[in-house]
Amino acid sequence: MKKHALHIILLFPLFLSAQITSPVIRANFGLDADVRSNFFNLLWSPGNDDWFGNGSLGSGIHVIDTTGAAAIVSAYTSNPASKGYAFARGMRYPVLSTISGRILYDASYVRDYRGTDTTSFAGGNKNAQSPQLWSTAISPVLSKNDITEVYLHVRRDGTTPSDSLWFFGAVGILGTNGDRYFDFELYQTDISFNGTTRKFEHYGPDYGHTTWKFDASGNITQLGDIIFTAEYGNSGLNFIEARVWVKKTDITTVSPGAFDWTGTFDGDGTGATHGYAGIIPNNGGTFYQGLQNSVSTWSGPFGNFNTGNAHVSNYDAIQFMEFGVNLSKLGLDPMTFTNGSMCNLAFGKVLVKTRTSTSFTASISDFVSPFSFRSVASVAATADFPAMCPLQFISNLSVRNPLSTSTYYWSTSNGHIVGSSTGTSITVDQPGTYIVTQELLSGCGENGRDTIIITSAGNCSVLASKLHFFKGAERQNIVALNWRISNNNNVNNIIIERSLNGSNFYPIGSLQGKSGAETADYYFSDSLYNIDHETVYYRLHITDKNNGSNYSDIISFKRSFNKTLSVQVNPNPVNNSYMQVFVTAPYNHTATLQLVHSSGAIVQTQKLLLVKGNNHIPVAANTKWQKGLYILRILTDAGPVQQKVLVTE
Repeated sequence: MKKHALHIILLFPLFLSAQITSPVIRANFGLDADVRSNFFNLLWSPGNDDWFGNGSLGSGIHVIDTTGAAAIVSAYTSNPASKGYAFARGMRYPVLSTISGRILYDASYVRDYRGTDTTSFAGGNKNAQSPQLWSTAISPVLSKNDITEVYLHVRRDGTTPSDSLWFFGAVGILGTNGDRYFDFELYQTDISFNGTTRKFEHYGPDYGHTTWKFDASGNITQLGDIIFTAEYGNSGLNFIEARVWVKKTDITTVSPGAFDWTGTFDGDGTGATHGYAGIIPNNGGTFYQGLQNSVSTWSGPFGNFNTGNAHVSNYDAIQFMEFGVNLSKLGLDPMTFTNGSMCNLAFGKVLVKTRTSTSFTASISDFVSPFSFRSVASVAATADFPAMCPLQFISNLSVRNPLSTSTYYWSTSNGHIVGSSTGTSITVDQPGTYIVTQELLSGCGENGRDTIIITSAGNCSVLASKLHFFKGAERQNIVALNWRISNNNNVNNIIIERSLNGSNFYPIGSLQGKSGAETADYYFSDSLYNIDHETVYYRLHITDKNNGSNYSDIISFKRSFNKTLSVQVNPNPVNNSYMQVFVTAPYNHTATLQLVHSSGAIVQTQKLLLVKGNNHIPVAANTKWQKGLYILRILTDAGPVQQKVLVTE
């Protein structure tokens, strides 16, 4: 214990001084409280990268996609209500692009709501609480706390694991008076904000967060949530701190190999067992820079809003704040503590919010809905002929959503690939099962795969009718299919078939050919409420009046399942010793419900059988519950989730 405490005291002064507040260029990105490439510290400077470009000569690039900027700005005049709309843009290059010898992981720009803000917190919400407990409001926000836009970009200063990984963030604030405080909170889970229920969802399992875990030697065994918290005054940056979500006991019992503790810790109250602990580099030195614009500066092609909520093209002085963190120096670059993929980051979702004062646990005020970062759609493959006729010699397989920065590898155990097995498309000459594997960047390993099955069709003939397209969409467990056929008067019937593995199809419905129409559109809906497979496949078996028949291409839908266990009590507070519990489960499993009094006593236990999806569980008291604060816990093999419950009578 004494060894750990001394370690913290010796390092704490370094934590206070580890900052730079002068304009700098890091990984060729301008950190100067300006958004313009080829422009640095208020002067033309060809070569440095930045958020936007405005035509300045030089080799520097801008990272944000500016598609539609002119139309958005024009609409602010033609449709003034659109000034309050939020929108987002990503990186103008594919994720993990290598530009001028540096890896660009991703970039994001988000314009937030303003004025009567639809994404703001009600009073009393704080950092280190579970997002499940946060309450939100549709209300005005103080101008010094009102976010107008946020920026985020991550790049590696080279192409090898030893090159530094940099995190760049920036915030535009509506007001220009008083100190300003904001957080960039980085989540492991797919946290989101539901605008209908006005609740946060898909937060972490440990009091709403994901915990960093270590082995006995201090090696990291599990990544957790991160937060960068900043304070800017009228004269510039006052303070930036990095924290990670851990068990409170870890700061006195664990010596991490990747970073050191500063000694700061805040959880949800004095009795919290988990919370955010401050960290610094374990070898000392500077790990961050931050500054704000001291004079009016261009705000990019989307413009910005001044304190009077007028759309303008320049930030007023101290309205724009920018910072950079060397994740490798700080110990938060996965390549500094693992031998894993260089494509990975230590986070996947980002929540930006403001606070009312310098305290880490001060009330949080405004927020930008959580957004994904370095997100890549699952690879999906298709074939021009999913069923090969006896006299058909080839079928062409391809990736439907290729990334130019990715490499695709094809393989088969029972078919045959003609020519190269690498690329976005291949040619095959035999039925069989074909697998495509995606590698985002050389050396990163597999990111995802898809399987496509080419079958043998025994009865093939030329159809008098012609299928023009076959497509669909999946929403809320309903797949809506539609297709168009010309020479439609020749159609006898259409059988709609479904498969759960892409190989074995079975009929789920049929439609008779529409009479009296040369060209006809057809529609069919399929319910997937009782289907628990992530990918579902469909094809059409079309038979003409001359008894000729053929199959359509196979189309597939990858469904987004909630992979996180969550619990809600409604209403809350609870009275009459009865409550209704709503549990969302990612799969079928057994669980235990516990109601725990604030004293620590377990007052009720109940065994549950959860089904995948939504579960409604009425809970009545075995003996009358006393007034007070309780914790409702749901214990599963995937870990616990919990919610505070107030019993009023």
